[in-house]
Amino acid sequence: MNQWVEIDDRSAVAVVRRLARRLGVEIGLSETRVGELAIVATEATTNILRYADRGRALIERVRQPGSDVISMIFTDRGPGIADIDRMFKDGESSTESAGLGLGAIVRLSDRFDIFTAPDIGTTIVCSFGACNDGADVGVEAVGLRVCHPNEDTCGDDFQIRQTPQATDVLLCDGLGHGPAAAEAASEVTNAAAAAGGLSSEPGKLMREITARLAGRRGAVAALLHVAQPQMEMRYSGLGNISTLLVGAKGIRRMAVRDGRIGGAPTHGYEEAVQLEPGDIVIVHSDGLKTIRDSHFPPGLLRKSPLLVAGFLLDRAFRGRDDASIVVMRINREREA
Repeated sequence: MNQWVEIDDRSAVAVVRRLARRLGVEIGLSETRVGELAIVATEATTNILRYADRGRALIERVRQPGSDVISMIFTDRGPGIADIDRMFKDGESSTESAGLGLGAIVRLSDRFDIFTAPDIGTTIVCSFGACNDGADVGVEAVGLRVCHPNEDTCGDDFQIRQTPQATDVLLCDGLGHGPAAAEAASEVTNAAAAAGGLSSEPGKLMREITARLAGRRGAVAALLHVAQPQMEMRYSGLGNISTLLVGAKGIRRMAVRDGRIGGAPTHGYEEAVQLEPGDIVIVHSDGLKTIRDSHFPPGLLRKSPLLVAGFLLDRAFRGRDDASIVVMRINREREA
């Protein structure tokens, strides 16, 4: 479904809990883990109502090789948590919840991260399932997507492939939204697979995709290849997909070629850049606003890629289209 759930009254608690339980069952979690997933969903949602009055939740099934993962994002624009250490103690939570506190939520989740600041609010991310985010290969990479508010099918899609030598990303946005856009995005991912899959030559792959899909409904896309130990990113962008490199020197926006998949075959705009440990690469569709320095409050970029992705997906969401985002952190050079 990939929809934001608005949290503004007590009914949202049951909605979020049911969605979490359903997705937990879908990916084959044990009955015990499904119950713990529901507890985390209940606690986090109830705490938003208590401390911030309103917020949002996104419960998403993230498909990955081997086993899928449930990623949960809970975000609000409340006052932030002044004494976060106290909130990690058991029993420090909402009186209407199980009273477990953030500490128990951390223990129940396979992965957990939190960002909170005065007058900005709080964002919590939790994952259930064996998360393969690439941390062991030196590049952490995660993706999220969310539907147009009036749709239940997302017209954006992404693929992430990681090996010890490289991380490859495809992010595409089918024109429009709803089922027809989802079909167009699926055509792009299928065309990439038919051309041999994500590769070290994004420009060549873009040309092959556009040749296969000439005359179709259309989409826009970006392809990235991050090679290690070379610490080089090769890129090809066609249409209004934004790719940002955030590093010590600030934000660099990658150029794109005007056009779309579905028109004449083309390779898109191509570029190769050198990366440094600590760099963050952000790729997103135009369902998000233009991301600027103001979207990065102090401390956010030190958080996990999942938290950065969830925070931006909430704060920059336009609310009138599908939206998708992939965030990568370059942690270290790989040994040759």
